[in-house]
Amino acid sequence: MSVINLDLARADRQRPDAEHVQRDQFGRPMYRFALAYEMDGRTWGADVWAYSFEDAERRVAAMRVSLSVAGQVHSEIAD
Repeated sequence: MSVINLDLARADRQRPDAEHVQRDQFGRPMYRFALAYEMDGRTWGADVWAYSFEDAERRVAAMRVSLSVAGQVHSEIAD
């Protein structure tokens, strides 16, 4: 018979999948956060990488005052 630690099992389920976690140049984990906005009566979305929920909110606040279109994306090179 196997004993399962339910606290560890719950913690594991609440962790994001590996593709939604990356590390910065100093090895600190960053997480992918979903953003939503309204335009023309519809809801649209984007995402941002941040260190925490609070950091994601700070990034959104910065976007409110300085966001601009940098250009159209034509391709992407995977790491």
